[in-house]
Amino acid sequence: MNHGRRRLERKKKGYGSFPKEIFHKNAKMNKRTLPILECSECGKKHYSKSYRVKKFELQEV
Repeated sequence: MNHGRRRLERKKKGYGSFPKEIFHKNAKMNKRTLPILECSECGKKHYSKSYRVKKFELQEV
């Protein structure tokens, strides 16, 4: 066991709650979208560049 883990175990021993703060908020609110474009002739799939967006809509052309 490494030294930091031993220190944390010693700190938690006999303590009512968790001594370290538990991070609940996500850093990135918008997830990355990864559109997979498929060729209608040969069926080959292309992965286009992804961006962080809240709403994503892909329309057929």
